[in-house]
Formats: sequence, C-alpha cells, structure tokens
Amino acid sequence: MDTALLLARLVLAAVFVVAGVAKLADRSGSRQAMRGFGVPERLAAPAGLALPIAEIAVAVLLLPLATAWWAGLGALVLLLAFVLGIGYNLARGRQPDCHCFGQLHSEPAGVATLIRNGVLAAVAAFVVTAGSDDPGSSLVGWADDLSAAGWVALVIGALGLMLLAAEGWALVHLLGQNGRLLLRLDALEEALAGSGAAVGRTPTVPAPQPPPGLAVGSPAPAFSLSGLHGETMTLDALRAAGKPVLLIFSDPNCGPCNGLLPDIGRWQREHSGVMTVALITRGKPEANRSKSAEHGIAHVLLQSDREVAQAYMANGTPTAILVRADGTIGSPPSPGADAIRQLVARTVGSPAPVPAAIARTNGNGNGSVDTARPAPQAPAPGATKVGQPAPTLKLPDLDGNEVDLASFKGAKTLVLFWNPGCGFCSRMLDDLKSWEAAPPASAPKLLVVSTGTPEANRAMGLRSTVVLDQGFNGGRAFGASGTPSAVLVDAKGNLASPVAVGAPNVLALARGEEAPAPAENRRPAARKVGEKAPEVKLPDLNGKMIDLASHRGTKTLVLFWNPGCGFCNRMLDDLKAWEAKPPKGAPKLFVISTGTVEANKAMDLRSPVVLDQGFSAGSAFGASGTPSAVLVDAKGNIASEVAVGAPGVLALAGTPQDQAKPTVV
Repeated sequence: MDTALLLARLVLAAVFVVAGVAKLADRSGSRQAMRGFGVPERLAAPAGLALPIAEIAVAVLLLPLATAWWAGLGALVLLLAFVLGIGYNLARGRQPDCHCFGQLHSEPAGVATLIRNGVLAAVAAFVVTAGSDDPGSSLVGWADDLSAAGWVALVIGALGLMLLAAEGWALVHLLGQNGRLLLRLDALEEALAGSGAAVGRTPTVPAPQPPPGLAVGSPAPAFSLSGLHGETMTLDALRAAGKPVLLIFSDPNCGPCNGLLPDIGRWQREHSGVMTVALITRGKPEANRSKSAEHGIAHVLLQSDREVAQAYMANGTPTAILVRADGTIGSPPSPGADAIRQLVARTVGSPAPVPAAIARTNGNGNGSVDTARPAPQAPAPGATKVGQPAPTLKLPDLDGNEVDLASFKGAKTLVLFWNPGCGFCSRMLDDLKSWEAAPPASAPKLLVVSTGTPEANRAMGLRSTVVLDQGFNGGRAFGASGTPSAVLVDAKGNLASPVAVGAPNVLALARGEEAPAPAENRRPAARKVGEKAPEVKLPDLNGKMIDLASHRGTKTLVLFWNPGCGFCNRMLDDLKAWEAKPPKGAPKLFVISTGTVEANKAMDLRSPVVLDQGFSAGSAFGASGTPSAVLVDAKGNIASEVAVGAPGVLALAGTPQDQAKPTVV
C-alpha cells in the first residue's frame, strides 16, 4: 500500500507540475481558456495566473510526507472543478479549448478530456482516503540505504540519461537542417538544369515523375492556427475574400526566410487585390512579432511545430504553395526564395491564378515539362443545380462505418453541413433537436455532415446520422461555403433545393417550407463607399431604441459582433484597450451584436451595444460574419469597405500596432 500511495503521489505531482509550468509559459492562452470556460472577463487574467500557481504548489507539496495528504485533497478539489467545468460546457454544446498543458498540448474539451480528469480525480481520491493516516513511503527514504558505490552509479546514470537526451535533441535538429539544405540543393540543381548548365559529368535522362507535393486540383488541407495577437485564423477565413491564398512556410531561424520578409510585406501591400499572402511559421509570438512589425507583415500564423507544413508536403523553408479561391491546390511546392518570387510573378501577372504546369512526358520521351497546358481547374463550388444528381458522398460516421448518401434514396433527405464549434450551429441545436423529436408529417430524413471530433459530435445528442468531413470537401461539392447550411435531396437522389444558409433557412427547409433563394442571390450586397449608410434602429442592452443616425457629426465604426464567436472573444482585450485609449482621430464605436443581454453585458464594453438577433443590419451593410466592421462618416455615408477579422477591424479602428491594411470583402 505504501508503494502504491507513493506512485499515486508521483503521478499526480508529475501531471500538475507539467500543466502548471506550461500554463505559466503561455499566460495569454491561459486567459483565453478561462474566458472560454465562462469565467468573467475581469477575473480571467487573475484566474489564469492563480490556477498554474496552485497546480505547481500541489505538485511540490505532494512529495513531502508532512504535506502529502493536504496536497492530495487540493489535487482532488482542482480535478473535480475541472470535471464540473468541462461537463457543464459539454452539456451546453460548447467545447472550449482546454489549454490543459499550455502550448505542449491543447485541444477542444471533449469526452476524452472529461475521462482523463475523472481518472486523475480517482487517483487523488485514493491518496486522500487511503493515505489519511499514512500517506505512503517517503520519496527519498530509499536513498538512506544506498552505499557510496550506489550513489556513484546513480549520479553516472543520471548524467548518462541527460547526455542521451541532449544528443537526441541535437540529432533531430541536425536532420531537419540537413533536410532543408538538401531541398535547396535540389532546387539549385533544377535551376541549373533548366538553364542548360551541366550538373555532374554524366548526363542522364530522368524518368518522368509527377510534381512534388499535393496534386494540383486536390482539396487543400484545412487548418486552424493562432496569430501573433492570440486570434485564430483558418484557411476558410483566409479565403473569405474570394481570392487565391499564397501560403509561405517559414522558420524564424532560417536565414533565407528572414531575407524574404521584406518581399512578403511588399507583396501583401501591392497585390492585396489579387491574392492573400499568409506567412506560416513557428516559435513564440514575441519572437515573430518584432520581425513582422518591422516589415509590415499581416496574416502571420504560428504552427506548434511543422504540422501544417507536413500536411501540405512542404518539406523545407522557405516554401510557398498557392491555394486557389475554390479551396484547391493551385501549385506544387515552390522551395527557395527565387522559386517563390517566380510563383508570385506568375500569380499576379494574369487575371486569374495560373496553376503550375503538370510534369509529363511530351512525346519525345525526355520527361520535360509541357507548359502549353495548365493543370485543369476544379469546378467551382455551387456548380450543381436543382434537378441534377446530388454529388457522391461517402463518409465515415462517428463509429468509423462508411455511410453513402445513395443509401438514403427512396426518401427525401436534408443534408446538413455542421460544425460543433460554430456559434451559429450551437444556437440552433435546441431547435434542431425539437424538430428531430417531433418532425412534421412530410419532413425529410436528416444526414449531418460535420467537422470536429467524434466526441464533440456525440455530445450534441442528435438522433440522426452524423458523418465526419474534416476538410469540408462534401460541403464544397454541394456549393456550401459555411455552417450551418443545408440542401435538400429528393427520393431519386437529385438536388431538390438550392443551398440554404443560416439557422432560419435551414429549419425552414427541414419543415418543408418554401425553399430559400439561391445562395448567390442571398449574398449580402456590399454598399459602395460614398453611398448612404442603411438605417439602423435597434434596442440596446436596456431595451432603449438606438438610431445610428444619432451618431452623425462624427466618424463611427459600426462593428458586427457575436459574444459566442471565438474570433470576437480573442480580440476583446485589444478592443477594450482601444476603447480605454483610442488613437487621435479614432472613430466612435457602435456595436451591433447577437446573443443574450447578459452575454453582451459580461463583455463590459464602454461603447453602445445594440442587439440584432437576425443579423439583418449586418446583411444590409454587406457583412457576412463576425467580427467585421465598416466606417460611416460624419454625414452618414459609407466611408470604407467591410473589414473582416480582428486584424482588419482593428486596423479600420486606427490601432497603431496594426500596420496591415484591413481585409475587405
């Protein structure tokens, strides 16, 4: 029993010390996690500091016998609090980022997180109940029995393990550096070969090979990465402007990468109307922030290591890959600064992105690249029309079994595109469950095509079939561009409706009501600069009607907001700092939000907040999501295009630290 109690204490101490130190190393992430779990904004920062300190204290106090029982009790209290917090959020359909081990390991809270904390709580309960009189063996008691030779062997063994760990670390980094050098040598040889220079003494005829990397025209892997200011950016968000996206994979310790930074800043400024340039690197935000600020670079995204680069088969730095506006791969990887500059020149030198040519044998058997025919363009989303056969859809369900949409033939089927982490989806979940419980007589069957983990989707408690499509390829095949959205498929397997976007339209389609207008007709028409701003009369948080026209006489930033939106939550601190000390000449702020009165009051903004649950005001201005904003001048006219995302909104507000131009739609 004594040994078991000692092992239990060591396990708990190891878990708590790693979790506490990792959280202290990422204070901003800890604060964000607290906000995600519902801690009020004013308490998020102190709670984000107090929790890791408490975890480290528990870890240290678990080791001495005199304090082990009390530390076990503290561990049990903390773990039960974690279990209750995770369970409460899962029950409400939310999956905040647990940030359990800081940047070492962080994922949306789910059933697996709940089980892990439950098991650790059971270990802590064992220490408390079985160790009330005797908390077990001493951690260092065994050392009293060691002879001098034993101590020497122990020290030598510890030093040997440290040396092995250091050698392993050095070997991994050396292999990575050698890989980058080999890629650059390959690129140099290809360039020399292309210019006619001889490489080596014996010329050989290379066999025809496919281009490296992901196939041109294949779906680009989805990703979600943090920016330099804590915001989260996804591939879909980068594509929101309807332009191709150039992904440049970099490394803060790569000399050629650093030499390319001035060009990247210039490309973002000069070619923003043609493409969106995003820099994907790694390391701490502080190390990258100074470099990006020096060259005026926006859209800097941080990998934990090289997970996104590996998904795109970008095996060295710097490497660039073009993603077309429809979300498919538009070029093979371009390794090296010169190859990247050539890719940029090809992309901006024509009205549409030109994919790299496909390498193939051209008839004379030399395997050269035929540049006469570019790679075939993938069909744009929404190419299917009502009456045409529905696209093929075969995806795994939550148990891993393949589900084929064709098996639903014989009955009308509502194909619902979903994301358990989407705030709009979460708000319509109760209505969807009510529809499932008592569907109308002529209601279709429901097939949910979702992203996220199986645990997150099971936690929703839906009765209908749920299949997983992490890359949103199924949604794009049907013409959908976001969640929630849906399309009706008739009993013969043909499309019976255009894509319905948003909870009201999706539920109307589920109830068998008149199909919504086609998506291209429903897209909000952005007001032009100089036109009169739409009329806005909405209730504030006290129920008083507020008229946007009352703000005439001064510039006004109209901000479209959602307190349940993760992107909004991540920029809230920056927005409050802007309110507290606005730059000279900054506009007034007018927040048009969704959600409850309580949720909006909890944000503690100083500026006027009005409620627009149907997002009708946002649509009238041409906005299509949150956070987004538009400037209205002193005469009540539109003074800017719609800015999308935290960096664009803050730039429109005149935040000095944001040197990038706003992303506009």
